[in-house]
Amino acid sequence: MAERDESGLDRHLAVLGEHGARIGRLGTPEQARRRGERRRRNGRLAAAASGLAVVAVFAGVYATQSGFGTEPEPVASAPVSASPTPSPSPSVVVPKIDPSAVPGDGVPTQDQAVWLQATRTEGYPLLTALPDGTLAATGEDAATDGAQFALVPLSPGAEQYHLKTAKAGAGGEQGCAARDGDRLAIVACDAADERQRVVLNGRAAPHEVVLGDRALKLTGSSVTAVAAGQGTPLTFIIRGQADGPVG
Repeated sequence: MAERDESGLDRHLAVLGEHGARIGRLGTPEQARRRGERRRRNGRLAAAASGLAVVAVFAGVYATQSGFGTEPEPVASAPVSASPTPSPSPSVVVPKIDPSAVPGDGVPTQDQAVWLQATRTEGYPLLTALPDGTLAATGEDAATDGAQFALVPLSPGAEQYHLKTAKAGAGGEQGCAARDGDRLAIVACDAADERQRVVLNGRAAPHEVVLGDRALKLTGSSVTAVAAGQGTPLTFIIRGQADGPVG
């Protein structure tokens, strides 16, 4: 069928070529045939190009709708800020106010039996003399006579003192607090022994008690000797009368 169509087309082209040659506007049949071949080839190429364009359009639409072949757009995420770690709250100690505290400048007279209490320290420990003669700290609920002291000036009006036990010991005598290096103990009183000399820092209660040039620091159940200015402020609490003689 295609061969018959092409032979018929050739005959028509030959007729047109002869007619064109006669009127001077068309070429020979061979030229007409070449022009026809070019037209058919160009038509086939144009049809093929149109088909490819349609396919490309549909492919683009599909890719746009399906997201195929495209990189996903990055989604900006909000920066995660680390929650600050809460710092532990410092332990706040409410200062103890005792109506039995020595009034005025807070310095007791030499005949008064007093506690030396850390009224601004947790637990409010007391300075105490243990039966073995060492100094320690204790709470009010465990206080004995060993927690009672007398502050005795070395001379009338002096600002240096002995810190004596308010109650006499087994030998009937009062002992004095002394510092021997880091050891804090009760020993026989000796006015010439500088290790027994006590100075109070501060113009009003509570005072820092300096024994033998070292301050007393009460922590829990222990007492240590530290540099002056780092000791525990102590309040003198009246507990009654000291045994005599106290001078």
